[in-house]
Amino acid sequence: MFVSWDVLLGVFVVLAITYETQSWFRYYFRFTLYISIVMLTAVFLIPIAMLRPGNVHNTVLVAYFLGPLLNALLGMKVHLRNPENFVNDGSIICANHQSCLDFLGMITHWPTMERCAAIAKKEVNYIGPFGLVAGLCGTIFIRRNKAHDSHATMSEAAEQVKQKKLKLWIFPEGTRSGSREMLPFKKGAFYIAINSQLPISPVVYSYYHFLDHKQKRFDPGEIVMTVLPPVATKGMTIEQLPELMERVRTMMLEVYQTTSDEISNANNAQPSS
Repeated sequence: MFVSWDVLLGVFVVLAITYETQSWFRYYFRFTLYISIVMLTAVFLIPIAMLRPGNVHNTVLVAYFLGPLLNALLGMKVHLRNPENFVNDGSIICANHQSCLDFLGMITHWPTMERCAAIAKKEVNYIGPFGLVAGLCGTIFIRRNKAHDSHATMSEAAEQVKQKKLKLWIFPEGTRSGSREMLPFKKGAFYIAINSQLPISPVVYSYYHFLDHKQKRFDPGEIVMTVLPPVATKGMTIEQLPELMERVRTMMLEVYQTTSDEISNANNAQPSS
């Protein structure tokens, strides 16, 4: 027993019409496609990454393939503004965390950052082939529910960043905001920055004009990543951590609001199809 071509064509037409007319279907379909491509790519890249496990340059290899593929399939564009603000001799990158699409921005422009590792919660390590590849690419995993382990990992990360002159990518909100707001920052990124006496490179994501979880809307669109001027920490002490954290968050929030308004205005100005 087999399905005729007429039936297959009919199913395809129904799915195509549903995709074009129903935002909820488009939302789930595009996220399923996004996650599936990431996982499938991870499976093929595991043997390659195992040749030099834990090497941050593995991520650059992943990025050259995965970034263009995801952008093409999802109809996305990722703009990186002011990349010259990245510090090459070791820095802590602090980025706001809006959704799992932040990974698309990271992987698209990872070659620009070159020697860069990321900090992620330990649970990410258990997300199938993606978690395995993340570890093979030098991701540093922390146990957020165990303060002693977390602090020890942070101290070790600070030493690695300083010795190897890495960029260390951290989402100081600790979790996805899931909205157009920016959550309060956690101390980890700023502890590492002060402990290592390395500058902080704030990165601001703005893209919520095409994504709305409540309304189940995920359309093709543009992600804007803005790299702010580095914030020096040389000479600072742990006692100044709250001041540093508030200063960086204020900078990022201001740019986030300005860029979000810019994107929203540009989107509203486009003629509806």
